[in-house]
Amino acid sequence: MSSMADMFAAYLEFKHIEGFTREVLQDERHSTIFRTSVVIKGQAIPLGVIIDNSPYVMVRANIAAQAVTDDNAFAINNLLMRRNYQNRLFKYYITPDASIILDVCVPYQKGHFSAELIYNIVQMVVQEIQEQYKNFINVIWLD
Repeated sequence: MSSMADMFAAYLEFKHIEGFTREVLQDERHSTIFRTSVVIKGQAIPLGVIIDNSPYVMVRANIAAQAVTDDNAFAINNLLMRRNYQNRLFKYYITPDASIILDVCVPYQKGHFSAELIYNIVQMVVQEIQEQYKNFINVIWLD
């Protein structure tokens, strides 16, 4: 189990932050995923904080599962490129299964992990999703 994951769980508990579930994976990286979701207009957008034995924490949101088609691929790629250019913290990409993902990779040095920083980044991701979700829906459905 990751001590950084324990620190993040303790931070959530100390701040009385609810809505996260913790899943410890049995993988080679000793990963722990803290899962939550952002609800926008009835749609739950999965969001996770992935902490493992690497020197990085990933904050990842699945903006739209299997949403890229031949009809909307150009418009979606255009939006992703603009968002990636406009904001250095967030990186959007398309997965092999045609889903749209938002990632933030947070490096940390051993002994200098900040659970507060990770949670602040989670809040920034939530704000980004809330502000940009309509743009994604428009290009996915070509409205």
